[in-house]
Amino acid sequence: MPEPTRRPTASRTTVAIVPHTHWDREWYSPFQAFRLRLVALLDDLLPLLERDLSYARFLLDGQTAVLDDYLEVRPEAASALRRLATSGRLAVGPWMILMDEFMVSGETIVRDLQLGMARATELGGAMPVGYLPDMFGHVAQMPQLLRQAGLEHAVVWRGVPAAVTQTAFWWEAPDGSRVRAEYLYGSYSNGRDLPDDAKQLVARAHGYELELGDVRLPGGGLLLMNGTDHQAPQPWLGRVVAEANAVQDDYRFVVTSLPEYLEDQPTAGLSTISGELRSGARANVLMGVASNRVDVHQVCAAAERALERRAEPMSALLLTPDRYPHVLLGLAWRQLVLNSAHDSSCACSADEVVDAVVVRYQEARQIGDGLVRQALHALAADVDAPAGSTVVVNPTATDRGGVITITVPGDGPVQLGALEDGTPCPSQVLRTIGGDGFARSVVGQKVRWVLEGMRGPEFAGTRVGRYELERTGDVVDVVCFGVGPGEPAIDLEDLRDELLTLAEEDVTFNIRVHNAPVREVIVAVPPAPGFGWRTFGPVATASPATGVSGGHDRIANELLRVEVDSSDGTWSIATDDGMRVGGLGRLVDGGDGGDTYNYSPPIDDVVVDRPESVTVTPLEAGPVRARVLVESTYRWPERAIGNMMSCSRRSDETVAVVVSTTLEVRTGESVLRVRTELDNRCRDHRLRAHFPLPAPVDHSDAECAFAVVARGLTAEGGPHETPLPTFVSRRFVDASSGDLDHDGVGLAVLHDGLLEYELVNDGSELALTLLRATGYLSRADLLLRPNPAGPLDPLEGPQLQRRLAVEYALLPHRGTWSEADLHARADQVLVPLERVRGGGVRGASRPVTGRPLRVEGAQVSAVLREPGGLVVRVFNPLAHAVTARLERDGAPATGWVTDLLGRPQQQFQGELALAAHRIATFRLD
Repeated sequence: MPEPTRRPTASRTTVAIVPHTHWDREWYSPFQAFRLRLVALLDDLLPLLERDLSYARFLLDGQTAVLDDYLEVRPEAASALRRLATSGRLAVGPWMILMDEFMVSGETIVRDLQLGMARATELGGAMPVGYLPDMFGHVAQMPQLLRQAGLEHAVVWRGVPAAVTQTAFWWEAPDGSRVRAEYLYGSYSNGRDLPDDAKQLVARAHGYELELGDVRLPGGGLLLMNGTDHQAPQPWLGRVVAEANAVQDDYRFVVTSLPEYLEDQPTAGLSTISGELRSGARANVLMGVASNRVDVHQVCAAAERALERRAEPMSALLLTPDRYPHVLLGLAWRQLVLNSAHDSSCACSADEVVDAVVVRYQEARQIGDGLVRQALHALAADVDAPAGSTVVVNPTATDRGGVITITVPGDGPVQLGALEDGTPCPSQVLRTIGGDGFARSVVGQKVRWVLEGMRGPEFAGTRVGRYELERTGDVVDVVCFGVGPGEPAIDLEDLRDELLTLAEEDVTFNIRVHNAPVREVIVAVPPAPGFGWRTFGPVATASPATGVSGGHDRIANELLRVEVDSSDGTWSIATDDGMRVGGLGRLVDGGDGGDTYNYSPPIDDVVVDRPESVTVTPLEAGPVRARVLVESTYRWPERAIGNMMSCSRRSDETVAVVVSTTLEVRTGESVLRVRTELDNRCRDHRLRAHFPLPAPVDHSDAECAFAVVARGLTAEGGPHETPLPTFVSRRFVDASSGDLDHDGVGLAVLHDGLLEYELVNDGSELALTLLRATGYLSRADLLLRPNPAGPLDPLEGPQLQRRLAVEYALLPHRGTWSEADLHARADQVLVPLERVRGGGVRGASRPVTGRPLRVEGAQVSAVLREPGGLVVRVFNPLAHAVTARLERDGAPATGWVTDLLGRPQQQFQGELALAAHRIATFRLD
């Protein structure tokens, strides 16, 4: 029979099938349980790719971590993986892990991309597509980050707004960088479980084409992502595709990769979407993860600070290049990046998983803290100063002073000043400790047990300056006195010998250690150079007076006056320029019948916003800081009534909860520091602190990755998720009534891991979420989300049944967030000045004040050392161009501007014009 007439290939609609698996490294099961499944999957996949060329491509979820997890078990598979990746049949990278973009810092996102690209290159080549299939929304600067890594395409699902009416759009960053974004209509699982039947496959493609309707891009193909969470490959796919092509002429099915598919897709006539993608119009963005497990967000913030703001810059600037701890920093960054996976950093996972996440964050922080100490001691040994001097290091870019804590032998007031000019520092003695320490009575030879604690001049942890020994009959009294100010320590070997001789007589020893008095002192030091140090020592000048004071229910400094309302536990702030705002810190507790993904109130909620009683206690009254304690007793419902499906109401049973809030002002600071503590014995609830604003606002400005993002009073939702305008900020959020053209007043909140906020009451208040306690990984039918977001597993960890402490600061100000210099204020609050005891080292060559690096005109994201030299990454958060200026050791810095992968872009000498919202990486000569 003659062959039937076929439609020309060019007129057939291409159906691109991309086989893949979406691999959550840990989620409802721990990492090792999922790794067992990963090993089984890849043990089947690699031979399949080798033997069946019709199974032409496979996407390994855009992350290299899964390959390393596999190779750790199957190292012999490395050559096969490399061969398949090099040929393009196995797509790897460009990420190390598929992170959540809002839960981690911008620098963590950069390192994730850098590590993923580097590892993918080692394995055969990185997929040149910014694959972002399941992030819970996308940050505004992601297009710029992708372009700076040489990537021109993004693939997204969640967060795409209703304004996008087709399956592709131009996605533009604040600086104007843009990528072509492919919108995965129907999710990254829209081609899962394809049938093993040619006619059914054709019907599936036809049904998807009808479902797309006008959303389908004119001239574009149909993209079917053949996979889903932890799904194994369908080994017969190549055969059924060939059969489907043979039985019809409407579609041309092809097993392909994302880069190959995107290369042929239209770019003309695409709409442009600018900024972050956080819409729930088509897919849930699960905004409640920002307030779920606040303890995890706190340890994340501490670990990122330890590396980004402290260990890396201090190691890069204070150590010689040969001592830079590349390996240890690499280990710490690996922990941070692994934790950035969305189910990990969002803590929407099983309790075992979250426990492991916390350990990784703690290990990263521990490495960072240890490296900071090493860098400090290296500097202290090289500063030419008198012995016992205090070297204060500023690890951030802006010159700033601050408060340090030191211990000083002796008693009475402390006078400390800058060595280079004698500038005296205000000081405040917090307490004096001393008196009797170690005490023990032993008989005869048992004294040897005690003498094991004598090492050189130390006994039981005390450096001994002198001792007294008195014998009365068969009793020997020994008193060791700790060294006092200016007193040398003695070697205790003679005492040891004398006691051993007496032990032969079987006498009774009464041994005591009397510690010399030691003062714990806080000192307000004047500004130390950014990325530099300043040295302080004893001076004859008395501690200068300050404007810090405290009373029963009020504290004040030179810039702020704070008064507590003992009727409800709130407080007011008045500034030195006439601003006043009251009712601050009102705690509002309501039920939460949601889960780790979403807040959702019970159908019948009970809200408590007033304490039963308030006690105010003054703690300190200056001259360095003043503090007052506000203890408010509330009665909250004990739990909510519900199950894995939903939640109906809060219980009638209540629990008395004492919330302790410490308010603190420091000399010279324009912020009020707040620490709130409580023993959380209530379940299924959300606790927020409310702050009335100086004036109503129509938007907020929040720090995000390499940007400050403006957001309105509403959010866009869809049929599956109520659009709550609870947004995320990294370190600060500001609510100001003015703009660049009009003066205004505002209130900024600078916080330590308290990511979620909301503007409420028509923009007249800002609510900051302090905790959200829930009992399920996911529920099935929430009031605000009618479908599950994950397994319906009950969990104990998210209920946070323990003592909790949260910290933040309030900054009332005039003008805009940029005029308030909030990046510098966040550093002031969150990144302490470091100090170390030093001086007295022969051959020390560094001056008492120094600055190896100066950066002005732009915000600094990273200072680190790579094998090629010193790397400085900066960004311009402003809507206008700035000039970034860099100096090394007082001279204009020279070098290259590079992209995020280290490829040179242009040379620079001393300065660089930085366009609005632009990110730049410098490699210094």
